This record gives sequence, structure tokens and C-alpha cells, in this order.
Amino acid sequence: MYEFLKEQYQFSDFQIAQLQYTWKTFSSELSKLLIMGFIFRNTLGRYVFAVTIMLLLRTATGGLHCKKYISCFLVSFSYMFLSLAVLPLIPVNKVFQLILLFICMLCNYYIGPVTSSVHRPLSNDCTKRVKLQAFLIIFFYLALAYIVPENPYITCGFWVIILHTLQLSAAKLLKKEENYREREAY
Repeated sequence: MYEFLKEQYQFSDFQIAQLQYTWKTFSSELSKLLIMGFIFRNTLGRYVFAVTIMLLLRTATGGLHCKKYISCFLVSFSYMFLSLAVLPLIPVNKVFQLILLFICMLCNYYIGPVTSSVHRPLSNDCTKRVKLQAFLIIFFYLALAYIVPENPYITCGFWVIILHTLQLSAAKLLKKEENYREREAY
């Protein structure tokens, strides 16, 4: 197929490499989501809800990135398992949930975005846009959590936002350390 694109449409080696990277990324992400969907099939509605919130935030602010498929799958699975099965067992007062969501909203705005080391840095305009996007996503979720009575979906979404903020903070710290080591090497 790649040879066809090179010959028929004069794609460069770089463009082919970009297509390969995109296909590999898309297929690995889709396979992880489908495998976890099978694992969480008994709570499929909450799983889809949690994944939707996670993807909205992750595409806006980024976060931790793994280099290997298996480690990425295990981190993603742990994230979902905690959000769907473990953390919802911890009772959190509604007022405290709203306070924590407000703190997460601010943290995501000020910490994000944290991109993968394989991506180019974002432009200032793009950075402002994704910061605002994450802020608004959590703001709307906070409003939803305030209006909608306590239920398993709201609880799972709350924990997704908490975990996303924690992993975003960890990613920012790791990236700072990585940048520091690179400067030390020179």
C-alpha cells in the first residue's frame, strides 16, 4: 500500500512514515479500548462514559505517555479499573467533590498541556486553546455534578477527572526532570 502511495501520489518517505505512525497509533489505541471494553462489559455504559471524559481531557491536555504497547495498556487498564471499580467505593461528600473538581479545573488549566516527547511543541495559540478546552470540560462536568443527583456515572467521571489531573501533574514533573537532564548533558 505504501509503495502504491509513493508511486501513484508521489508521497515522500517522510509522509509515508507519518501515515505509518498514524495507523499504528490509531490501531493500538482502538485495540486497547476494545480489549478494555470486553473486560468491563458488565459496566459497559460507565466504561464508555469514563472513556469519553478521559479522551476529552487527554486530547486537550495530554499526560503520561508510555513507549511500549503493553505498558500503555496496563496503565490505561489501571486507570479505568481504579475509576470504575475501586475509587467509587470511597464515599466523597458532594460539596467536597465540587471543591476537588474546581481544583482540578484550575490545575488542568495551569499544568496542561503536557505533550509526548515525539510531538513538536504546541504553538502559543494552540496551547491557549487546549487549556481553555480542558477548563471548560471540567467546568461543565462540575456543573453537571452539581445539578445531577449522585449516581455511578457521575462518580466514575469524578474519579476520571481526579486521576487525569494526578497523571497530568506527574507527566509535568517528569517532563521537567527530562528537560533538566537534557540541559545537564550539554
